[in-house]
Amino acid sequence: MNTRIYRIIVLVGSLAIGILSGVSWTASAGSSSDSTTENVVATVTEKDIAYTPEELVVHLGQTIQIENHDPFDHKSRVTQQLENGGLGHIAVKDHLDKPGSRFSFKLKKAGRYEIRCMLHDGMTATIIAVK
Repeated sequence: MNTRIYRIIVLVGSLAIGILSGVSWTASAGSSSDSTTENVVATVTEKDIAYTPEELVVHLGQTIQIENHDPFDHKSRVTQQLENGGLGHIAVKDHLDKPGSRFSFKLKKAGRYEIRCMLHDGMTATIIAVK
């Protein structure tokens, strides 16, 4: 009986170490702001006339990909948001997103950006670009 309990304890301990090592790896990979982060693609999905996620944080130089999972077109515009609430520089001008398509871009300036579908009123999301 003692051998069986010992084996269960070893098994549970091994599982816990495996799970914790995975959490540690994920946290350290996600917090890096060096060139490794630039290789990670941040994806925004167009589905059900909405962008998902509604808010996305990326690093400057990181690739942002917009994928259309709807059976109809979208037209994405990405505009920098000014501190006074207005809109500034257009980073992506009216990209036509066909069903099943995807396109990528990178932001060169830190700040908040609005993604807006020019075909569907109210379809927006926010990108926050950090250094």
